[in-house]
Order: sequence, then structure tokens, then C-alpha cells
Amino acid sequence: MTDTRRTPPLPRSERWFRMASDEETRTAQVYLYDAIGGWFGVTAKDFVRDWTALDSDRIDLFINSPGGDVFDAMAILNVIRRTEATVVAHVDGIAASAASFIAMGADEVVMGRNSELMIHDASGLCWGPAEDMQKMADDLTRVSENIASIYAEKAGGEPATWREAMLAETWYSAEEAVTAGLADRVDSDRDKSDVKNSLDLSIFAHAGRADAPAPPLGLAASAVQRDGGASVLGHPYHHDFAAALADGDHKPPAEPVEPTHTQKEGPDPMSDTIKKGLIDRLGITDADATEDTILAAVDEALAERAEPAPRFSPPEGTVLMDADQVEQLRADARAGAEARAQQISDRRAGVVDAAIQDGRVAPARRDHWLAQLAADEEGATEVLDSLAPGTIPMAPAGFTGGVDESTDEDAVYAKYWPTTEKEA
Repeated sequence: MTDTRRTPPLPRSERWFRMASDEETRTAQVYLYDAIGGWFGVTAKDFVRDWTALDSDRIDLFINSPGGDVFDAMAILNVIRRTEATVVAHVDGIAASAASFIAMGADEVVMGRNSELMIHDASGLCWGPAEDMQKMADDLTRVSENIASIYAEKAGGEPATWREAMLAETWYSAEEAVTAGLADRVDSDRDKSDVKNSLDLSIFAHAGRADAPAPPLGLAASAVQRDGGASVLGHPYHHDFAAALADGDHKPPAEPVEPTHTQKEGPDPMSDTIKKGLIDRLGITDADATEDTILAAVDEALAERAEPAPRFSPPEGTVLMDADQVEQLRADARAGAEARAQQISDRRAGVVDAAIQDGRVAPARRDHWLAQLAADEEGATEVLDSLAPGTIPMAPAGFTGGVDESTDEDAVYAKYWPTTEKEA
């Protein structure tokens, strides 16, 4: 059988864990002076219950712990990560193994004078056949690789580099932790806390920094381009690292590379103006949307923008033409319409002129009949066809007053009032 949650307990120390807050200054102090998890230390359940009850703008977390249970420590880390208040972790004595990653979940990590920090590979107990032993080995490898990636988040560099330091159980003094990027500064001004707690370090391969080789600061510091706010997972239990690298392999370079700090000094929330602008532009309906919600909407919008536009597929039978072809077709259509209109006008004029020539209508009525044909060509044509030819006289019937051709009115007048010319 295997057990990846519990590992051999530390020799029990006096329980030392408490929280206190000041409502006037809106600050809180949390003292984690004990092991993590199990019956032997501070459980995640107890820590989270008291931590979430704090109502402060700043929380100072004072640490003096050898580490403990991996998963209890991970739960504590994530609670610290989610805290809206500014969290400053102070390593008063030692932050070893799992306690080191709890410290690095804070917004700022401050090493107390002469304090120490330690990282090493995860370890555990297993009892059973070879299959169970192999599973335990695989589980420990997975957990340790996760540890290495979280160290890399905090201090920069490659996870593989941090895994090498973990395998060697690397101890850092206060100054060395800052140089490696695992802490932000050494607190040289604050008086040391008078809170005491005795810790047994004989469980580790090295009983503190004085008994350990110098950490490989050249490897760690050369990769430090920190992002801040990450954390480290550790484990407090003993591994026999008799094959650890010799002291010469861990000597720091003559001129250690100073880390570039970008750790925030306090909460740096998205400004209200930017937040409101993003909410409006992204169409988010929740006015109280969190930064995570807004960033998710930004990612979605960018993903949609990056997608290629769908290829246009015209319906079957569709013919595509360029703009010049379309304009030519329009011009041809206009010319055809004008020609057709002229053709219709000529035909109507021919119908009326024929009716005038055979005496069905008077020439003076030509425009009238053209208008009738335009309004109702079929009806007007039918009326014209029904008129008898010769209804309107076309030849002159006489003349008066020296006029060669008489009008229709003259002919009618002469019929009823004839005149006789006298000879001279």
C-alpha cells in the first residue's frame, strides 16, 4: 500500500500558531511557529478558518517552521494567494521545505536577520510490493517536479535547475535567499521577535545552513527575472543525500548576479477606469466582474479575432462578376430600356397618324390620342379601330376671301348660305 498524503511525523514541538488583528489600523499578525499538517502541526483546516475570518488591509505572516504535510501546505498557500489584503511574509527563524512555499505565496518575502530558508525533494513512506513502490516513486517525482516549477515561477530560471537544488537539499542564508530570488529583502531594521519555539533540525540531511554546502547561487541568480506572487511547495522529511554534490560544486561566483526585483509592494488592482472601459468594450453584463472574468473575456475576444474569416461559398448557379462587368451590364440595360421606350412611342404615333390619314380622327386631335394610347393603349386602339374611315373630310370644299383652300367651317357655311359671284 502507498501513502502520498502522510509522511513520517516530525518530533512534536510545542504548538505555536495564532492570529491577531487591529481594527483601527486594519492590520493583522499571524504567527506560524509550528510544523504543517497532521496531528503534529497546524492543519490547513485550522489555518484557513482563522485566516478567512481576518478583516484587514495588511497581514504580516511571521514564520518559524520546518515544513510538514505537502497538501495541507498547498491549501494554505492557495488561501494566501487569494487574499485581497497585502500579505508580507517574515521569515523570523527558518522556513524549511513546505514552509518555504507558504512564505512565497505572499506579496513580499522578508528574511529576518540570520534567518534561513531550505528547499529539498519530496519524500514519503511506502509499504508493499514492487508495484506499490514504483507508484510511490512516480508520485514523488510528480510532486517534486511541481515543486520545481513553482520555485521557477517565483525566482525565475528553469524548473530543472531548481530540481537539482532540491535534490541536493539546498540551504540559504537570509542574504543568499534574496540573491537567489526566493526572497525580496533582508529586514535589517526591525527588531527580532521575542517569540521563541524550539525546532529539531536533525531530521534533515543538514541541520541548518551552517552544516550545509553553499547554495549554487550562480545558477539561480543568473536566471532571476521575477514575476512575483508565486509560491513554493516543499516537504520536511529526511532523505539521506550522502551523494550530494561536493562543496566545490556549490561555491557562488566571484560576483553574484543581483536579481531584478519586480515584486509588488502591495495590491495593485486594475484601475476602476480601465476596468469599466474593458467591461463596456467587451460587453460584460456583470458590472462587478472580477479581473479573472475580464481577462477571460479578453482572451476570448483575441481568440475570435485570430480565427480566419470563413470562406465565402456562393449558392449553386451563382455567377460572380467584377465591378466593371456589373457596370457595363447596367449601361446596356439602360440603353435597351431607352430603345424599347422609343419603339413603343413610334408605334403609338403610327397608329394615330394612320387614323388621321384615313379620316377617322382630326389632325388637331393627334396629341389627345397619343395621350390616350399612353394611358390605355389597348382601349384607345380599340376605339380608333371602331371609327369609320372618312368620318373627318380631308379634301377642301371651297374658298372665300381669296383663300385657296377652305376650312371645314367654310364648307359648312357655304352649304347653308351659298353666295353668287356677279360678273363685272
